[in-house]
Amino acid sequence: MLEQLLESVKSEVGGQIGNSSGLPAGGIEQIFSSLGEVVKQEVTGQMLSGNMSHVMNLFSDKPNTDQADAIQSNIHSGFVENLMNKLGLSEEISNGIAGKAVPALINAVTRHNSSTPDNDPSPLHELFGTSGNLGAIENAAKSILGKFLS
Repeated sequence: MLEQLLESVKSEVGGQIGNSSGLPAGGIEQIFSSLGEVVKQEVTGQMLSGNMSHVMNLFSDKPNTDQADAIQSNIHSGFVENLMNKLGLSEEISNGIAGKAVPALINAVTRHNSSTPDNDPSPLHELFGTSGNLGAIENAAKSILGKFLS
């Protein structure tokens, strides 16, 4: 499902990115593959760390909280680093690409997530391949750890 959104974003901003960065053939594919990797890694990491409310805020029509802004910043900087390391692009070009691609993907995920009520994380679990049971697992782990720590 995330791959479909990445294809949509590639159609939306891929031409702008290709024209402005002088990429070699196949570069656009690598860029969007890298974007998918970075976003999935950051978002699933946040979900598994118990930060689902911040992830949901990032992918909502509400103004971002500071924590949601931090997640977006982590995605942006991780993507820039990935482009520089994997594709050998300069920091300036990588930042320009990220400045177009990251907001476009966040908007696409937000549109997808808006198909359910604000408190329903199921579209995000579906997109990022995480279990819908994270809250229950987290609560069980806290309960068990609490017994050892008290």
